[in-house]
This record gives sequence, C-alpha cells and structure tokens, in this order.
Amino acid sequence: MQEQQAGERVWQLRRKRRLTRSEFAKLIGVSEQHVGRIERGAATITVPVLAKICDALGVSADYIIYGSADPMAAASALNGLSREQAQVTLDIAMNVITFLSTKNGNNALLQEVYRRAQSASV
Repeated sequence: MQEQQAGERVWQLRRKRRLTRSEFAKLIGVSEQHVGRIERGAATITVPVLAKICDALGVSADYIIYGSADPMAAASALNGLSREQAQVTLDIAMNVITFLSTKNGNNALLQEVYRRAQSASV
C-alpha cells in the first residue's frame, strides 16, 4: 500500500466529515497518535483498521488504497510486481473482501476488484 497517499486521503476525508482526530480514533479503535501516524503515512494500515476506516468515512478500501473506485485501478497496480508480491497482495485483498462482506453484506465492487486483479496477474 502507498501509505503516504492513503494517509493523505484518510486525513482529507476525516477533515471533510469534520471529525477531530480524537473522535476518529474512537470510531476506528486506535489511539490519536496512531491516527496521526496513519495520516502522515508513517504507519501501515492493517486490514481490520482499514475496514473500520472505510466504515467510519463511508468509502471503499480501494479508494483509500488507490484513490479510485475504479475496479481496474487495483488490477493495474499489480503490474510490475513479482508473482509472489502479487499473490500476497491478492491474499490481503481477499481478506479485506471477506471481512467487509461479512460485516457490511455483499460488497460487489470489492469482489470485482479482486476478480479482475486475480485474472490480470495469475
């Protein structure tokens, strides 16, 4: 994940929703300091925290990660990765999809991202 760009998107969305760092930290279950590290790109966003961020900000994981709700953005991001790196990325994506699907119902966009990314790289 491109932590700095993802953190910038989290910061922008949090500010747009007029949430303080403290309020946002409580919503996603982390410390204020960790929110600051995420927003500065100094911390990697874990799958469970990513799911909570998406839920709190009302956006999809692909928007946080890639800056786009376009399913092909995720697939094109896999270009240039080794087969092993692409597989690890796809495994993480599947874990996010599974988590969000069980929490929020069926998320067709995330499933489409995974399907297209998998077919593009394997």
